[in-house]
Amino acid sequence: MVDSASRLGRLQRIARIKAEQELKKLAALAQHVEAARQRVDAARTALDQSYRSDAPLALGEARMANAQAARAARDMTRAEDELQRMQPVYEAARQVAAREFGRAEVLAELAARQARNRQDAG
Repeated sequence: MVDSASRLGRLQRIARIKAEQELKKLAALAQHVEAARQRVDAARTALDQSYRSDAPLALGEARMANAQAARAARDMTRAEDELQRMQPVYEAARQVAAREFGRAEVLAELAARQARNRQDAG
C-alpha cells in the first residue's frame, strides 16, 4: 500500500510539472495571439481612417491616400492571415494543457482519497 502511495505521489508530481509546462506554453501562445489581434485591430483602424476623410483632395493627394489605403488593406490582410494560422496551434495547445491539468488534478484526487482511506483504515 505504501509503495502504491509512493508511486501515485511520484506520478502526481510528474503530472503537475508537465501541466505547468503546458500552461506556460499556452500562456506564451496566448500572448502571441493577442499581439496578432492587436495588429489586426490597428490595421483595421488605419484602413478605416484612410476612408473616413471627407476633405477634397487634389489628384496627387488622392493617389497618395489611395496608396496608403492599399497598404493598410494589405497589412490588415497579412495580420488576419497570421492570426488565422495561429488559431489552430493555440487551440491544440489549449487542449493539451487542459488534458495535462486534468490528469494532474485526477492524480491529486486519487492520492487524497488513498490517504483518507489509509486514515480511515488505520
